[in-house]
Amino acid sequence: MKAFILIKVEPGKVKQAVGELAAMSKVQEVFAVTGPDDIICLVDARGAKELSDMVISDLHAVDGIQATDTRIVVDL
Repeated sequence: MKAFILIKVEPGKVKQAVGELAAMSKVQEVFAVTGPDDIICLVDARGAKELSDMVISDLHAVDGIQATDTRIVVDL
């Protein structure tokens, strides 16, 4: 299951957060972006439970991350 995760980060901590996210095994790509969110990352998980655990346990443990918004990719 692929998902895009929109991430808000504390000012001054975006570069550090990008580095930590890029090192995570389930994170495929990470981008610092302009707009209401600071980072967008593409993740790949085996299912909803693994995705949820990753967001709650791994992403929210990264220093500076304030909020996430997960968008699951759907097959049409």
